[in-house]
Amino acid sequence: FNPSSKTPRSETCVSTRIAMSSSPLSSSSQRTSPSPWSPGKWKITLDFGKEELNNSFERNENSQQLANILGEDWGSNSGRLVLSFDVMANAETNTKAESNANSVQMAWLGGKPTGTVECIPQQPTNSEDEYYCASYITERGQQTVQISPGQWRIEPPLPLLPSYVNILPGQASTLRFHLTLLDPIRRNTIHFPQDQMLLLQSNTFRTEQYASGARTLLPYQYAKDASQKQLEEQLNHETGDRRLDGNDIFETLGGYKDVAELVLERDEKRRKWKEIEGALPKLLDSNSNSMDVGRKVDINKLLEDEKRWGVWPGDTEFMTIERGVVLAVVAKESKQKMGLFSWMQDGGGVEEPVVVGTWSAVPDIN
Repeated sequence: FNPSSKTPRSETCVSTRIAMSSSPLSSSSQRTSPSPWSPGKWKITLDFGKEELNNSFERNENSQQLANILGEDWGSNSGRLVLSFDVMANAETNTKAESNANSVQMAWLGGKPTGTVECIPQQPTNSEDEYYCASYITERGQQTVQISPGQWRIEPPLPLLPSYVNILPGQASTLRFHLTLLDPIRRNTIHFPQDQMLLLQSNTFRTEQYASGARTLLPYQYAKDASQKQLEEQLNHETGDRRLDGNDIFETLGGYKDVAELVLERDEKRRKWKEIEGALPKLLDSNSNSMDVGRKVDINKLLEDEKRWGVWPGDTEFMTIERGVVLAVVAKESKQKMGLFSWMQDGGGVEEPVVVGTWSAVPDIN
């Protein structure tokens, strides 16, 4: 399936191959929870540090934000700090938490929280110590962290304007929630103060949504990789186009023209893929940047992977959570000169979110 208005011939052929190789969802991939309001247990991993964002402009802007808000040394020397902890996601909104939520938290959830995410305390090895949510190791030994509950919301997909006026089949929903680190944390160049508010966001898919999204993405993925492979074969010094050897000027010019057309085709296929890939399932291995053009993707196998799928309130279908971003809300001191006298200057702090790492979630279906 190709949701664009114009369907190139190469993409049509690939789409047909995918459709023919895709079978109905197996019974084991259609596991469901007993109720749409059943709570789900997940292990959350926060990985703090400077992120290599895909877009160079976003990367530079975020680096400048980190320097201005958290200090130039924050995250330097490839510093990382990882926190892992278990949470329970339920469909009950915490009335106390909702009443205490500030404007940043409510804006992050669109003013409509639909449930609560609460850390499951870990029992300390020493009976005299307090229960804690997460721990990490520094040169001073094990450090523990308390994390306050937060609220969550899953937002439905929106059209990828301006290219698409309707949502794509299987387009991702967006999970958003907030948590607060009650204790200060520090490891090398990564540090946060007490009561640090964190905002988390990620693409999410229910099982049917994931299968549909995979079938939407694959033709674009294969077309992009096939055009790159064709260009590389044309430029190969041993088996490529011999006209590019330069023995005949007219033949060489013809070869250059063909290569230029392949480059334009490759760039166009990559552009179309780039428009949609951020809103559809990530099917690649973590150590791979592209797919084998001849390899077929077994969607049922992906749906049967128990490490991906777990219970999250809102639907009886299981859900998968893809790697997302973590933002820290930090008060940025603002002293803007408004006049000649000190009482005419604004000395208030402005809370500003900045990307400080990534997060991932693995379900516990026991």
